[in-house]
Amino acid sequence: MGAGSVGPAAGALRDVMRSSAIRRIEIAWTAGTAADWAFLVILLVVAYDAGGAFAVGLLGAIRVLPAIVAAPLATTLLERFRGNRVLTAINLLRAVGTLATAIVIATDFPIEVTYALAAIVAGAGSLVRPIQSALLPALARSPGELVAANVASSTGEGIGTFVGPLLAGILVTWTGSAAASLLVAGLFAAAAAAVTGLRFERDADAHGGRMAGSYTRFQLTEAVRILRAYPGPATVVGDFVAQTVVRGLLTTLIVIASIEVLEMGDAGVGLLNAAIGLGSLAGAIGALSLVGTTRLTLVFTVALAGWSLPLVLIGAWPIAALALCALFVTGVSNAVLDVSGFTLVQRGVRNEDRVTAFGLMEGLFGIGLLVGSLAAPGLVALLGARGTLLVVGASLPLLAAATARRVARCGKGSALTEELLELLRRNQLFAPLPLTALDRLAESAVPVAYESGDIVMRQGDVGDHYFLISEGEVVVSDDRGLLRKCGRGEGVGEIALLRRVPRTASVAAASAVRGLQIDSETFLSAVAGPAAAAAAEALVSARLEQSPAAR
Repeated sequence: MGAGSVGPAAGALRDVMRSSAIRRIEIAWTAGTAADWAFLVILLVVAYDAGGAFAVGLLGAIRVLPAIVAAPLATTLLERFRGNRVLTAINLLRAVGTLATAIVIATDFPIEVTYALAAIVAGAGSLVRPIQSALLPALARSPGELVAANVASSTGEGIGTFVGPLLAGILVTWTGSAAASLLVAGLFAAAAAAVTGLRFERDADAHGGRMAGSYTRFQLTEAVRILRAYPGPATVVGDFVAQTVVRGLLTTLIVIASIEVLEMGDAGVGLLNAAIGLGSLAGAIGALSLVGTTRLTLVFTVALAGWSLPLVLIGAWPIAALALCALFVTGVSNAVLDVSGFTLVQRGVRNEDRVTAFGLMEGLFGIGLLVGSLAAPGLVALLGARGTLLVVGASLPLLAAATARRVARCGKGSALTEELLELLRRNQLFAPLPLTALDRLAESAVPVAYESGDIVMRQGDVGDHYFLISEGEVVVSDDRGLLRKCGRGEGVGEIALLRRVPRTASVAAASAVRGLQIDSETFLSAVAGPAAAAAAEALVSARLEQSPAAR
């Protein structure tokens, strides 16, 4: 990674973390991830002690079944309630579920009760990622900042995946599973507190781009429409689902490998999972180099192959130290895969379809985990633990090679789109806008061109559009004479739109001019938020006060 890529990347990450809303979402995500992984380790140990490998596989299946049903409901929840309120409620429910688990373990209730609580906590948790992924573009200000926000999420996930299992392993060994569950409940409560009261520039963005107060039940036809409408992102989703199948297999394989193959005991379950978390943290730091890159599709394909390939080493040479290093590499690949893949889907799917797409993804992830969890005991019985690791390890590299060309479709046109967004960002009216608003402007903008001397706007005409200059220069004048000149990144026509009056000045091309014409409805919708409205009012007031005498 060269110094040139680290500087802008680190700067983008710093800008992202200065955003109070993004910072609070990332804190909640980190705490929630640590709690979720710690809770999983606790449940795995409890299940294995109660019924061996079969109980572990059953636990994995029970945890993902509610997620399959719950995740697609993210769309409905965001349409009815603000995203921050939904995230707060979810984390509070998870806190209550883990607190109840501590009580169940401490009072020696039947193991089936912990399975039921695990299903509730996992089902609620499955809603967090699709909602967060749909909300982040409304908080980021550019594609680069969106990548940086996803890097921050991946970093938080790496920290949580490392710290959660490590703490759980230590606490389970020293104090028992009940005390460890109390810590998990506290972490979930902290996550709920972090996202309470988040604010968005536009109310629609708090609802994932959907109309607030509407109610739409998730339907299979909607899922089919999303997959057909976005073939590139659909392939990315399919690759992700395959990775979750391997993840489901690995959840059981780690327990079996630690206890039966590597002879690391119960504590080894936490250590092996912590190795993945530490690798995810390192991978997230390395993913900083992805900020500003246009080769996310290639990065995604390589990371997909790298996710399972290290498992071949564990199967071939079952040495504890080597296993820890191999799972560290898996963690690195996991972080890079998440950053690149989620960014590809976020940028490849329209704002109003994002929460549906991510809810569908999370439901499919649940199916993948279910298949992997159920298949693991059978594969181990058929191939043995080492043979299963060899076969599973080779699966994702083969899939990555098979889907590389289709995944590449996600990257087409990205350079042109980012250039257009950068032009919009240069304009002081649009500078405060989140990425979702910039996307809407970019989608509706119509390219236009004028020759030197052409009239772009005429004083007294009805204002029906805004003109943003991409090349050349225009002169603005009224009955008093020349008012100003405008060049690249500047725009004209905002006074008539914002004050709902006829054009207050004429605009003529001083040279060959190219730019974007934005209709009044789209323009007014974009600058309706508090930050953009304040910038627009300041600009309009300054221009109305301008006169030849003041220059």
